[in-house]
Amino acid sequence: MNIKLDKLRSFVLVAEEGNLTRAASRRHTTPSAVSEHLRQLEAHFGLTLFERSARGMALTAAGEALVAHARQALKQVSDMDELARSLRGQQPTRLAVGLNAPPEYLKVDQLLRLAARELPEVALELVTSASSLMVGQVLRGELDLGFAYGDFSAEPVLSVPLAGIPLSLIGPVDGGRDALPEQAPERLRLPWIWPAQSCPFYRLMPRVVGGQRDQANTVATSEDEHTTLSMIRAGMGYGLVEHELSRHWADRGSVRMYDAKAISIPLNLLVHPDQRQRPAVAETIALIESLWQPDRDSAAIRSTAT
Repeated sequence: MNIKLDKLRSFVLVAEEGNLTRAASRRHTTPSAVSEHLRQLEAHFGLTLFERSARGMALTAAGEALVAHARQALKQVSDMDELARSLRGQQPTRLAVGLNAPPEYLKVDQLLRLAARELPEVALELVTSASSLMVGQVLRGELDLGFAYGDFSAEPVLSVPLAGIPLSLIGPVDGGRDALPEQAPERLRLPWIWPAQSCPFYRLMPRVVGGQRDQANTVATSEDEHTTLSMIRAGMGYGLVEHELSRHWADRGSVRMYDAKAISIPLNLLVHPDQRQRPAVAETIALIESLWQPDRDSAAIRSTAT
């Protein structure tokens, strides 16, 4: 039996993590798939590579002796690929990715690390944008991919669903309220910062407030949640903001968080219909999906992205 590189990668990652689940997450696959890789390697070598226990997995003496060679083999293959690209004079494919939220909330740091390792032929360029602008930018070719909140089923763009993003209702710290009124008439009388119609949060506000915009005490209109947040921090009123962003400022004593009745909004990755089949785009989509949906099998993810 030939030793395939994916089995060596699993071997090295389990040795580094001491845990099947964490190794599988780094490989963008399932623990059962990684376990099968190890079983096949142990059968091939006729050796036990790991001691399994409740605390995790530790290398045996044989595993310790072999893992260094596995790392060397993987590095040699990576170096060979790099040399081949250099000899071809191949430039990386550049993809512009639109961000509708702070990078840390979109797992961009993880994406960049994975792309550097898994897709060295792709260079990602990050562009700050907004959900309301993303469709036009993708369709015009200004962006190759774009993160966006909302429902895009009626738009002439392909949307890849990633996750439901929780939202929080927040208010000024000096508002003097530990809880907001439960009854709609009282809640409507509070000062509200209402999202502009172009904002994906616009349609969610009636559920939070208990009525439509013209029924509420609307003191300001906001084009995006960062503007909403600034107005709330200034003491102008109450509004709806992405949960992690709300938590960040609440922990610093700048805003007060309230129960938003488990409201969430879909996060999608937008792509032009004509660009989905490009190898660099398809591989990048698969990588992003693996970050947001780690329980999915990596082979299944890649088949849906191509």
